[in-house]
Amino acid sequence: MNLYGRAIILCVLLFWAEIVPAVPTFSGQYSIGSLIPGLSSLQALREGHSRKSAARHLNVRPPNTVGNLTITTGAGGIPLFYIHRGRLWRYINETSIHAVNIINGTEEAPGTNQIPLQLMLEEKPGGIDTGVWKWKGTMLIYQLGRANNSGVYYDCMLPKGGHGLLTFLQG
Repeated sequence: MNLYGRAIILCVLLFWAEIVPAVPTFSGQYSIGSLIPGLSSLQALREGHSRKSAARHLNVRPPNTVGNLTITTGAGGIPLFYIHRGRLWRYINETSIHAVNIINGTEEAPGTNQIPLQLMLEEKPGGIDTGVWKWKGTMLIYQLGRANNSGVYYDCMLPKGGHGLLTFLQG
């Protein structure tokens, strides 16, 4: 190969070296949380919580299904949630999300004169659709009109068996 052929190859290589770095990449993205604003796990703190106790998270049993939301130790994986347009969503993967719906209970909670609201994980939005989810500091608040739950949730045994996450509105 003569000098002219080597010069052409060198020019092509230099041109290619200049073009390749101009292609956009996601090399600065280390987690899906940086792609979806506010994506995080939801940790539950119980009364008398200490930093030494095991972390507990909002989840569904069994993991990666739909149904009653409850509090688990995260042994089956810690799910990720985010709020978009006032609705709470669970991130499954790049092509799938599930809605966290608020369902009106049918019976008064024992010892109260209130009907609880139950959190359900479902494939599509449903339940009470006029309420909004929002953050107040580190507290996840559900607000319906002027009433809200003050960020308080109860992990309870359900009359038909299993656990469910309930909340009450105040105000």
